[in-house]
Amino acid sequence: MVAWTALVHAHPPFFFALASVFCAGWLAVTWRAMGRWRRPLPRLSLPDAAWSVAQALVLYAGARAFLWAFCGGFTDALCEPLHAVYATFGTGSVGTALALVLLLVPAEEWFWRGLVQGALRARLGRWGAVAGSAVLSSLLLLAFGEPLLALAALPTSLAWGALAEWRGTPWASWLSHALWDVLIVVLLPAT
Repeated sequence: MVAWTALVHAHPPFFFALASVFCAGWLAVTWRAMGRWRRPLPRLSLPDAAWSVAQALVLYAGARAFLWAFCGGFTDALCEPLHAVYATFGTGSVGTALALVLLLVPAEEWFWRGLVQGALRARLGRWGAVAGSAVLSSLLLLAFGEPLLALAALPTSLAWGALAEWRGTPWASWLSHALWDVLIVVLLPAT
């Protein structure tokens, strides 16, 4: 995860192409490392999909409202960091959307909701594991000097972790995360 966060922070040219290759390898390594937490995966049911889509839309609306309030609404405090993030990552394309949905989001979800949350569950319980993995992901982004991404990661990670625990399948959090990313980065960016 440290290497992934460093790659996000450095954001080299052709980021999404490099990130796709990195995440394909990261996905394989995470799957092997999950060991005893790896189990046959339940399928994504229609109710799981409905909850995932609803959660993604609520998270997107919340993010847009928050960013409006802090970039043009009540204050301009987050305008500079917001514009810097979009200038760095762009607003996306079909290729970006495919990379997000097929590689970047699954790699993050398997790591945070599969490996980390699975490892923390034995020590902290189900909901402690959700909180622990969300806090760890935000702290890592803060350590790399990405406060806006850390601010976004905390509530979204809490929501995706809770959805994965509640629905009992990582597919639910994957679908919600993928839809949220496509909305906020590709289709309806917040700039």
